[in-house]
Amino acid sequence: MDQAAKLRELVETKAERNESFRVITVSSGKGGVGKSNFVVNLAVLLAEKGKRVAILDADFGMANIDILLGINSPYNIYDILENEKSMLDIIVETSEGIKVIPGGSGISKLANLSPDEESKIVKEFEKLSDIDILIIDTGAGVGRNVINFIKMADDVIIITNSEPTSITDAYGLIKVASSSTFEDKLSIIVNRTSDSKEANDTYNKLSTTSKKFLKINLNYLGYILEDHNVSMAVRKQESFVKLFPRSKATKCIDVISSRILGDSGSYKNSSVKSYVSRLFSLMRG
Repeated sequence: MDQAAKLRELVETKAERNESFRVITVSSGKGGVGKSNFVVNLAVLLAEKGKRVAILDADFGMANIDILLGINSPYNIYDILENEKSMLDIIVETSEGIKVIPGGSGISKLANLSPDEESKIVKEFEKLSDIDILIIDTGAGVGRNVINFIKMADDVIIITNSEPTSITDAYGLIKVASSSTFEDKLSIIVNRTSDSKEANDTYNKLSTTSKKFLKINLNYLGYILEDHNVSMAVRKQESFVKLFPRSKATKCIDVISSRILGDSGSYKNSSVKSYVSRLFSLMRG
């Protein structure tokens, strides 16, 4: 088979599978609602369903993706510049094939790079050109870095629970970020809920308020039931979807992951290189 034929076959295969690069940013209005744990377990299920997944741990205040997965990450993204490391040195790949990119304190430094430094970072990200989905685990709250990651995403997921303070903080995040054009890509997940009614009530409070005062529509992506297996998995530093595949929480995230994959459409980020370049452009602005 000649090179042109191979290229046509690759394009046709990707078209048949409906594979296109996609960035999902996961945020929360406050800490302690299970955001990072959701990211880890979503990534595992997406990988099990045939997607090539990478996680960028962009929570520079409390980066803990590596802890949840029981992996060691001696470097972060800034070591590309500071210690001449390559992306392949920094990435830690899990047994499920998920590529974890430790951001750590390096994330906060990305807004102040020279053009040459930006180009170097972009070039290193090109080494991730084979991934289908990049999941960004941001810090909690309404910091500038969080908002930038939200603005550049194809899909934004906000994690909350049913506590009044969590709902208020989630609305605060939605309000600050509402200047972005979400195009119906802003979704809510209610975590650690006692039942579907409590979760629905929580979503409806956020949805009604956001529609009335911010003029935006929120998608309801689903809920995750309170499950003691989750804390057991955290102690073992493993994903609960792998450790307890039949647990209540696993079934909930499985439904959510299927909804995410079922929401096929056009995405503004054509490649990981395009995404990082656009992110730097926003940070400079």
